[in-house]
Amino acid sequence: MRSGGSARWVPVVLAVALLAAACSGGGSDGDVDLNLGQGEQTLQFEGAGKLRMGGTLAMPEQRQGAVPAVLIVPTVARNDRNGYIDIVPADPVYQDLSKAITAAGMAAFRYDRRSMGTSKLEDGDRLTFEDMVTDAHDALLFLSERSGIDGQNLAIVGHDMGGVIAMRVAATDNRVKSVVLLSTPGRPLVDVMASSFEAANGKESGDAFRATIATLLATGALPERMAIRPDHQPVLPLGQDAVLRDMYAADPVADAAKVKAPALVVTGSRSPLVKPADGDLLKAALTSSEAFTADTTATLQQVTAALPQSFDPNDHRAHGGGRPPDTATRDQPAVDRITAFLRARLLTTK
Repeated sequence: MRSGGSARWVPVVLAVALLAAACSGGGSDGDVDLNLGQGEQTLQFEGAGKLRMGGTLAMPEQRQGAVPAVLIVPTVARNDRNGYIDIVPADPVYQDLSKAITAAGMAAFRYDRRSMGTSKLEDGDRLTFEDMVTDAHDALLFLSERSGIDGQNLAIVGHDMGGVIAMRVAATDNRVKSVVLLSTPGRPLVDVMASSFEAANGKESGDAFRATIATLLATGALPERMAIRPDHQPVLPLGQDAVLRDMYAADPVADAAKVKAPALVVTGSRSPLVKPADGDLLKAALTSSEAFTADTTATLQQVTAALPQSFDPNDHRAHGGGRPPDTATRDQPAVDRITAFLRARLLTTK
């Protein structure tokens, strides 16, 4: 599967590095999904605080009666319903997954996370992680009520920190029959980021980052800006203490332990942030799970060149380990394993 025809190099947990612009409440102008594919329609639903949120429902071409459906939960980086938009060229990972899901006979619903695309915040409104969890709950309810959808036979695919959101939704809704966690951290986010800073800048950088996050978790606020190392400031944007606190307070293993639905854990060996060990931690905590590691980036991109195994948030050319060549494609066997997992638990459910 070509991922839109050009190279993609999306990182995992780059969400944090991109929060600064993402939290501004702007987003892209107009509808982000003007070129709809066959069987797709743009819709709106109410998220947390009655925010009008934009999404795309894609239906399989051939169907008899109501079909099971998959909700795609985005991460918290600057992405719209299709995927990352702040890299060149953009990475439509969610659009590609939607196409694969519908080709396998299921419906798929993807949405602009709040403040992006058509899910615009009012000036002065701020992101919170809990609002994003509520948005996913509301999107699942909205999806379950659509005509032609089997509302009791649903699945969730969560990417990156969207996987943590997906687990929280699945733990509280028995309509969710399966969960796919794509490049979702198993370690607390502070461990993921501190390890990368240590690899890039030395142990002192990693230790300093942990100390900064300890202050955030203890007081609810980041230290004064001048007290934060310059190499850490890009991933700790001003004015976003609340959402950062909630993200760094998350314990993915604890969330995984609450999920009873069968889960598939997928990691990319070429990601410099979320590692196969993260997948192992999640798999061990989940009640029923499978896991595999693909030789890909965090969004299942094939890469032929060697990539650095450290993350420099100040080098936009190196996010996620570097940009694959323009001939990079989505790894089809990995995508097929995801859709086969979903089919086995949705299309055979009585």
